[in-house]
Amino acid sequence: MKDIFFLRHMESKNKRVAVLGGGLSGLGSWIALKEAGAFDVICFEKTDIYGGTWSYREHSDDGVPSIMPTTTTINSKELIALSNFPPPKECNNYMRYDEFFQYLKAHAERNDGLNYVRYNFEVVEVKRCDDYEITGKWAVTVRNTISGEVSTGVYDALIVSTGHINRPKMPSYPGQDLFKGKIIYSHSLKGVEPYRNKTILVVGMGCSGLDAAVETNNVAKKVYLSTRSGRHVINRIGLNGYPYDYILIRPYLYQLLDIFPASFVSWCFETGYLDNQFHHNLYSVVPDHHVFSKDPAISSQIGSKLITGAVIQKPDIETFAEDGVVFKGETEVTKADVVIMATGYTWKFPYLEEGIIIEDKGKFDLYKCVFPIHMKHSTIAFVGFFLPFGPGIPPGELQCRWVAQVFAGKCNLPSKKQMLKDAEKRYKANLSRYGPSEKVSIKVNYIQYCDELAAEFGAKPDILKFFFTDIRLFFKIMFGPSLAYQYRLQGPHPWDGAREAIMTSKDRMLYPLTKKCSIERQENVFKRIARKTLSCIIF
Repeated sequence: MKDIFFLRHMESKNKRVAVLGGGLSGLGSWIALKEAGAFDVICFEKTDIYGGTWSYREHSDDGVPSIMPTTTTINSKELIALSNFPPPKECNNYMRYDEFFQYLKAHAERNDGLNYVRYNFEVVEVKRCDDYEITGKWAVTVRNTISGEVSTGVYDALIVSTGHINRPKMPSYPGQDLFKGKIIYSHSLKGVEPYRNKTILVVGMGCSGLDAAVETNNVAKKVYLSTRSGRHVINRIGLNGYPYDYILIRPYLYQLLDIFPASFVSWCFETGYLDNQFHHNLYSVVPDHHVFSKDPAISSQIGSKLITGAVIQKPDIETFAEDGVVFKGETEVTKADVVIMATGYTWKFPYLEEGIIIEDKGKFDLYKCVFPIHMKHSTIAFVGFFLPFGPGIPPGELQCRWVAQVFAGKCNLPSKKQMLKDAEKRYKANLSRYGPSEKVSIKVNYIQYCDELAAEFGAKPDILKFFFTDIRLFFKIMFGPSLAYQYRLQGPHPWDGAREAIMTSKDRMLYPLTKKCSIERQENVFKRIARKTLSCIIF
């Protein structure tokens, strides 16, 4: 296999591009590069299979994403669909990891994407070539994890797509070394049988923490859920039984964040929507922040677990003891056999030479979270290194398409002055909204960020034009759920099926529930009015 790759590149006059990581971002990168043409692509994947987070592994390794065997997507299928590949209507709205992996596999195979992957190759060093100032080229050193062989190649461009949720951030508490029980990270939680009849303490109330609490509760004697600042929880089931994001992630709603302060929009959302499903003031640790100042957690089951006492919410840990912990505001030891940390992830690119990515107190020197502003040549890009308030897959795919256009010379970046101004604006806005954190400058609003990226390479749909030429499409885009298909209506590599995919998304959303299309299930208009009126008056 190695000889085939090298022979192909020696004979070709195309630009050589190395993609680091064969996860979702890596897959999107090599497909976008293939679509753009004029590239010879090699993707280095550390493990023996592509898919990153969505490829289930029995064992968790350092620097490799990991999930539980029960992991389910937190966004529904239409909101995480790839821009030219709608999920089959038979797919569940929230896909389990194996169902979603099959969707990714089908997309990769239809684009011959798997031919570019070199498995079991760990990237050990990335540095600028001696002639970088002139050529912009990169030297990438990799190690075969099976044979141990080390080799170095020179590439015209480089895409870093190893993500930022693969290195757990393990907290340290007073007395933690005294604890005689077991401490693990949720990253390593694969099955719940080892925790049967044990008392479990889960630290952290993000999505992985809630999943750990819910799953271990099925076999454990008792489960505690510790949180420092509380967390807003959104149920996967939204209004009228639709997926929550199909109802909420709509352009006209997200635009409220551009008009009003985030705190006001948060209050409206919490009061008018969240508190009707999961009233946080009823529980022992009330969130100390607004919903739009910290990512909410998505869970369909934690509410029933809390209200039945199956999971007991507790404040932050004051100190550890030999057989348990003391929570803040308490004096007695709460006994625990196992502590599961679910306290987030940190970022690290150990193979990059110094000075490629610059960070100072959460401020990254990256234009649109992708291109290092200080580099002389735009021949390196970071894909998937962002935190969206909303789904991550559509903006990740747009990053890949934009990078491919830049590398192909079909799209130019603004001046460094303009890029610095843009990065500074994002940083200040995020600092005001979220407060200081190590990743504050890579937080983005889903819809606004997608539009920003699409505008960079001409794929942002012309909404005003559709108002005059295709009013039905205009209303679907503006007032319907924000779908990735809209970014294939125009620009490089448009897709003829984009409009149809937008117009029929509701049918695909309803089908796994009803086995019928939306027209067949259409509710009588008078019944709908009566239901909403009665709901307002009585409830």
